[in-house]
Amino acid sequence: MINKMTSSWGLAFLALASIQPATAQSVNAGQQFYQKVCAKCHEAGIGPVITGRGLPAITYVSIARNGNRAMPAFRVTDIDDATLQQLADYLASTPVKNP
Repeated sequence: MINKMTSSWGLAFLALASIQPATAQSVNAGQQFYQKVCAKCHEAGIGPVITGRGLPAITYVSIARNGNRAMPAFRVTDIDDATLQQLADYLASTPVKNP
């Protein structure tokens, strides 16, 4: 258990260290991936709304790679690192919604 937590935190730290500012091209590609894959659950009431949450990109990367409750972990063969980063940049850039 501790080994898995240490590994997860290590991966999160490495991903955080490699975060680049989002570009218009990466946000567009991330938005396309969101609409094609993620929206099937997250816009249909199956999963929680993940846009407009005000979360940093690293949070989305970590959850996608490790899973969280009913959210499955997505392997590199499911979504490569570059596409995942573009998706995370898009989600992190969506305007925060008022409660």
